[in-house]
Amino acid sequence: MNVVTQCLLTIVAAYVWVKCEQEEEEDCGAVLEAANIMGRAGSAFSATDRYVRLSLIKSQDDFELLVQRLTELVSLENSSIQTFSIIINILFTINLYFGGGGGGGGGGECALSWSEKAAVEAEAVAAISCSGHGRAYLDGSIDSEGRPVCECYACYTGTDCSQISSNCVADANSGDPIFLEPFWMQHATNSAILVSGWHRMSYRYGDLYMSTELENYIRNMHAVVGNAITEDRYIVFGVGSSQLLSAAVYALSSQNSSSPSNVVASIPFYSIYKTQTVFFDSKSFQFGGDTNKWQSNNSTNNMDVVEFVTSPNNPDGELKKSVLGGKTIYDHAYYWPHFTPIPAPSDHDLMIFTLSKLTGHAGARFGWAVIKDKDVYLKMLAYIIVADLGISKDTQLRVLKLLKVALEDDGKPFFKFAYNKMKDRWDTLTSVFSKSTRFSIQHIHPLRCNFFNVTRLPSPAYAWVKCEREEEEDCAAVLQAANIKGRSGSVFSAKDRYVRLSLIKSQDDFELLVQRLTELVSLENDSIQTFGGGRGERALSWSEKAAAEAEAVAAILCSGHGRAYLDGSIDSEGRPVCECYACYTGIDCSQMSSNCAADANSGDPIFLEPFWMQHAANSAVLISGWHRMSYRYGDLYMSTELENYIRKLHSVVGNAITKDRYIVFGVGSSQLLSAALYAISSQNSSSPSNVVASIPFYSIYKTQTVLFNSENFQFGGDTSTWQLNNSTNNMDVVEFVTSPNNPDGELKKSVLKGKKIYDHAYYWPHFTPIPAPSDHDLMIFTLSKLTGHAGARFGWAVIKDKDIYVKMLTYIVVADLGISKDTQLRVLKLLKVALEDEGKPFFNFAYNIMKDRWDRLTSVFSKSTRFSIQQRRSLHCNFVNETRLPSPAYAWVKCEREEEEDCGAVLEAANIIGRAGSAFSAKDRYVRLSLIKSQDDFELLVQRLTELVSLENGSIQTL
Repeated sequence: MNVVTQCLLTIVAAYVWVKCEQEEEEDCGAVLEAANIMGRAGSAFSATDRYVRLSLIKSQDDFELLVQRLTELVSLENSSIQTFSIIINILFTINLYFGGGGGGGGGGECALSWSEKAAVEAEAVAAISCSGHGRAYLDGSIDSEGRPVCECYACYTGTDCSQISSNCVADANSGDPIFLEPFWMQHATNSAILVSGWHRMSYRYGDLYMSTELENYIRNMHAVVGNAITEDRYIVFGVGSSQLLSAAVYALSSQNSSSPSNVVASIPFYSIYKTQTVFFDSKSFQFGGDTNKWQSNNSTNNMDVVEFVTSPNNPDGELKKSVLGGKTIYDHAYYWPHFTPIPAPSDHDLMIFTLSKLTGHAGARFGWAVIKDKDVYLKMLAYIIVADLGISKDTQLRVLKLLKVALEDDGKPFFKFAYNKMKDRWDTLTSVFSKSTRFSIQHIHPLRCNFFNVTRLPSPAYAWVKCEREEEEDCAAVLQAANIKGRSGSVFSAKDRYVRLSLIKSQDDFELLVQRLTELVSLENDSIQTFGGGRGERALSWSEKAAAEAEAVAAILCSGHGRAYLDGSIDSEGRPVCECYACYTGIDCSQMSSNCAADANSGDPIFLEPFWMQHAANSAVLISGWHRMSYRYGDLYMSTELENYIRKLHSVVGNAITKDRYIVFGVGSSQLLSAALYAISSQNSSSPSNVVASIPFYSIYKTQTVLFNSENFQFGGDTSTWQLNNSTNNMDVVEFVTSPNNPDGELKKSVLKGKKIYDHAYYWPHFTPIPAPSDHDLMIFTLSKLTGHAGARFGWAVIKDKDIYVKMLTYIVVADLGISKDTQLRVLKLLKVALEDEGKPFFNFAYNIMKDRWDRLTSVFSKSTRFSIQQRRSLHCNFVNETRLPSPAYAWVKCEREEEEDCGAVLEAANIIGRAGSAFSAKDRYVRLSLIKSQDDFELLVQRLTELVSLENGSIQTL
């Protein structure tokens, strides 16, 4: 079955790139303007003004006039002189057609190529009928033959989820915002996104960790809704609002104070404020309890207090204000028109928002903070980068797509849908509780809403229920007896006479809740009322547009020295344009900058991009607008299918034992390192655990330990030095062992006999022979150095001890509420491709690139006595069953001349940027050079090194 029946875009040559050839005519735009021709100057594209772009995609009248003017201009030339050369640079414009219409002509039919398979897979899975009471997913449960099957909602069972369980509990505990799923299914075509196998493999967008285009849409969203001032403010992205809350506390707390800052919130408050503060156990802050109680017991000096203000409040929906007026974090998760009237834009120093309560995509794990003060912004940004090296690029791409849909027609369709859904639920709920004297819910008061331009009642995400009978002090137990599960008041530091009921779950959940409440309230009058309802399925045919968009952007030619992205830079007309690699400029990245530095500093693993482009059809994944909106997979935060593929990967490669081990996912290995440190440090010890690593070591071990400033651990420096200076008792020491090591690629072993964290980021066949599977208590791996997808921000830990596993999992959940479901889906797809033919094609490709680079690098350094690189020793590799040399990710360069103590400066003088040895706590006589960047980067590095080495013999060699 081929559901991709018609191409929804046309690809045409959109522009001519004109060059003025006469030497004196350096401003070509002025030359053309003198002839009544308006173009766009080359400098608008970072090129010289000898170039001008002329558009061919305006109206027919515009085109006819352009040809007339050009003809007149050219006719003035002397036949022996060519004033212009017209360089047709093959650029593309996306022209989306709906129903065959659009801009003056039928687009015709155009077959999709590499994206079609992903589109067909997504459509096929979405078409599986689950009776409206479940959903099948690309990354979901499968049958014995590997086919996706229905994952049923609570209370439903059967192969098609058509059977309702008798006496099922109405679960209104969690804040899973599934109520918006129908909107995204109705807008399937516009909300789907296709992610290519090579999308955003880098850690960064240029020099940034955040998408500028997404930031612009967030600012636009707030301007349209009118709920926050963003002008002259800074924005930081986080893994949900959860991570941003802890980042904000870190940024505002008095880190140099002799006593920790107190963190307070007004009862009833969202429990995560207390949970995170206690859990992270920092020397810089502590939980101080209820705001009002703290104020009454302390002085009027609030400088050492950080106050959380949740507005609208969770659990009762009230619009709250600061009590203390000092350092304040405004949690505006619910400050959107579907939950509350918007009386005015919020204008506070630090405001936090989350995608989950805006669009319903809790599984995406994305939030943002709007910050007034630059120092606070920089501290929060540093926290996010040190903790996780930024936010998943897959997630940022999807969020951009979702916000574009939500903002269509100035947000009216989306917010009306969401508000009407919540209003209907509140009308139904109010009707039920109006018949009760045993139970009451919070009073809600009308307010003027500037977004809808009406006065209306709030429609909070939760009902804050109170048991009115004096003897019923545990209201949750009363409801539980009636088969209703809520969240007890004590979770919000309130009395258990209160209970929170979630109103934002699926329609099935809400209807069962209302049915159970109706039955319970009816008992007051000794009568039972019934409540019915239902919903149906809708046919889908929606993936073509997303597939066509992805193909069109991928087809934009950037001369092999850049890339255009769905979430990338755009021109003034909103069309994607090339983002050039370092050292290249111009509209198509064809112009190389003169005297450009060879940047070998970062560990961006772009060297594998060609593999994923060669495997475009199998590695692309199409994400529907309603994919995994929940926080969880059932009761889990991790995809079971993905975990199975990770175990299979280690079994095939033979680099780690996973049988009878636990696995935890993290936001890259970065988060897992800190989670592991938390899990194995001596939390009940009278003195903190010492964290050590053998020089040279990866700097993040020290950076994280110092930044998080925990009561439970401190950085102890070099392992061997620590051992010499301390007793043989290693129980209060946590040793990081990086094997292969970053920066020198050595296979390392533990020095001490105590607690160890094995960082196996580079323990893959393309970097080192695999002599045996690693069999340590705690091992950490990362996708970035396996497949090259650093931008996905995904890693995993393999753990032997159950208590350590539980602690690490708790850390991840408390910090971020799990890992992006979009990322987990994409990682599953990538691992399936990497494991084709038992992994041989992928690992052979990766190894051959690294081997070739090392052969060339060794050849250059063999001619030098001024510089040396690390020695490599052959080992037997069980994966390929041969003995071979390692091919490390980095060259560890040493300046051999006695006077050249700063090797980084020596290389920089030759236009080579590396990472100084001191970054690894080694001497600056050493420099790390990255060999895993793009082919352009590597070629320029070899060229610069060749020139530098040639100077030793007083001659210059060319490469």
